[in-house]
Amino acid sequence: MSIKFANFTYFLLFIALCGYVLPWIITPTAPLSLNAYDLAEWTSLHPSQPTASPPMIVPLLLRLQLVIIGISIALQTRSTMQRLIGLVIITLLALAQLPPLEFLTIERDNINYQQQFVLATTTLLVGGGFTIKTPKTYFAPIISVILIGIGMYTSMMGLAQAQELYTMSLQEFGRGNGFTITLLAYSGTLLLNLKQLEIITWSILLNSQAIQTKQGSI
Repeated sequence: MSIKFANFTYFLLFIALCGYVLPWIITPTAPLSLNAYDLAEWTSLHPSQPTASPPMIVPLLLRLQLVIIGISIALQTRSTMQRLIGLVIITLLALAQLPPLEFLTIERDNINYQQQFVLATTTLLVGGGFTIKTPKTYFAPIISVILIGIGMYTSMMGLAQAQELYTMSLQEFGRGNGFTITLLAYSGTLLLNLKQLEIITWSILLNSQAIQTKQGSI
């Protein structure tokens, strides 16, 4: 992916992150309006989640977005400056997902904290690894398309299931703009990577035809 494509993708992923921290659920009482991060925490406290199959599935669907955004950013890095910025962002995203310090002392068996720790570690290790050594040009957009597709699906499923829990709790609510912004940014990122994949594919085909033509003329 060219640096120009990467910069525009960075912008879209930043918009997705902004959408993540804007309200996904709006309640009549403004302080109770929740962004995706807070919504994941709220659902983790719902009595149905520890016994769900699999356990804590709704918080997982919502929290997974930070992992996807972090790894997707890593896949766009090309220049030294992009790598440095990418490492900083990925580190901050990983830190934001860490559980409280109690996890390291008296709450090691807490399934909610375990989930947060695994997601934070995944963001840091996979995102950091891809930032330092980005996959080959052809594979990076393929991985990005798969990741963003998963992000679109899991964000929709996470919000839908969180809304069900809100309905069960008999709380009045509406859908916030944060989800829409994240989904639109995901869609733009997906289309951009598909376009880049198309360009790379055509380039490979044209080069292959040129080589065959050259060999045939010898």
